Amino acid sequence: MRIARRLALGRLISLTGGSAAYIALIAAVYDQTGSAAWVSAALFAGVVGTVLAAPFAGWLGDHYDRRAVMVAADLAAAAVATAMALTGEPAALVVLLGLSAVAQSPFEPASAAAIPNLVAPSDVARANSLVAATGSAGYLVGPLLGGVVLGLSASPATLFAVDAATFVVSAILVASVRTPFGRGATAEHPGVLAGARVILDERSLRLVVGAGMASLVGIGIVHVAAYPLSTELDAGTEGYGAMTALVGGGGVLGAILAARVLRAGPERVLVAAFATQAGGLVIVGGAPVIAVALGGLALAGAVGGMGDVATTTLMQSRSRDEVRSRVFAAQDGAAHVAYTVAALAGGLIVELVSARGAFACAAACAAAGALIAVRLSTVEKAVENP
Repeated sequence: MRIARRLALGRLISLTGGSAAYIALIAAVYDQTGSAAWVSAALFAGVVGTVLAAPFAGWLGDHYDRRAVMVAADLAAAAVATAMALTGEPAALVVLLGLSAVAQSPFEPASAAAIPNLVAPSDVARANSLVAATGSAGYLVGPLLGGVVLGLSASPATLFAVDAATFVVSAILVASVRTPFGRGATAEHPGVLAGARVILDERSLRLVVGAGMASLVGIGIVHVAAYPLSTELDAGTEGYGAMTALVGGGGVLGAILAARVLRAGPERVLVAAFATQAGGLVIVGGAPVIAVALGGLALAGAVGGMGDVATTTLMQSRSRDEVRSRVFAAQDGAAHVAYTVAALAGGLIVELVSARGAFACAAACAAAGALIAVRLSTVEKAVENP
């Protein structure tokens, strides 16, 4: 577990810096243009970069030593962050954000594929839990830190420079691990789309990915509907900030607890997580006051964190090492597409059925994820008892 702790620490540092820099980039683009369209362009660039790079990113993790791939991804991301610190032009920042997404894209698939090679089989769930918890913490602390630093009159360039430094620290921590990370076998599974083919051919993987995508559609809607609901509950921007923080903060708690609850079986955890997430979102949609809404979101965030760890553990156990990085890359690309489509449609949903109705739609998505996960449990039992 020492290796997992080292990798988790590197991710915490780099994701905190990256999330803070993201806030700086959005602020820099909006302050210079005064246009929400430019902010949308930045969001679009980041997502498109991740989705387009996903197949090749997974191929790198299966074709080359995964430690080398992770180090190279961190150093490439550091170079892009340095370029951001040296320019202030909105168009350049938007393009660089897309390049940053491309540069970072090989890291996560290689990391998830390598975990089973770095820890004992009995420690895989614990390692996944630790990495997920620190990742959620980085996404939670980073935006808060970025907002505070910018509020103290620091320039966005300062945060970009810090971001570059955090990627270098992460690269050093990864490089310091001497245990072999493993590599795939592209000769046996050729092509950058091999991971997608494995998912399509393997029923259990299809169900895991499908359940996660259904849940993510709901989360995309939540992120759009949260601010209108906060306004309706007279909580304003403070309530919105708390709602957003609790989704991330809950994810930290859920990921920490996941290692224990996964002993009951990751399939059962996935069903329970998505079903409970649906219940939490129903609570939010019907909340009479902001405190109730916050409680519902904390619950939804916590079980969402458990679901993430269960998903990773299931995919690791059901994909072969030689193609595992491409499997995770395909899943990551599908997840980004699901979330982005939901986020883009979220505004229309709020307009049609209100913010409360949008939360009901999000709850239905989580419930759909739970039903798909139930089917996964049925398939697994059939395999175990032919």
